[in-house]
Amino acid sequence: MRLRLRRTIAVLAATGAIGALGVGGATAAQTGRALPAQAATTRQSPTPDCADNGGRNPCYEYQTWFWTFANCNEYVANHPLDTSRYDRQVCAVFTDGATVGLWYHRVNG
Repeated sequence: MRLRLRRTIAVLAATGAIGALGVGGATAAQTGRALPAQAATTRQSPTPDCADNGGRNPCYEYQTWFWTFANCNEYVANHPLDTSRYDRQVCAVFTDGATVGLWYHRVNG
């Protein structure tokens, strides 16, 4: 009886140790959690920019910049989009990540 109890405790301890190694060794990519510094570097300004491609549609037309994504999103929520000319807007990293730019995706005009 004592031998079975010892074996059971040993098996449980080994299983717990192996499980702990698996959780402790997970990277941010494996858990789906990105580090804040990495998230900012992966965002890019949308392309093609209307100013760089001769204004051919469809393209992204730069509008203005903001200090934060929250400010950009607040502006978008409070200012209607001209749907005859644009189909969507994008808040994205601007000036190498120092600010946030607002672009409208131009489809007409």
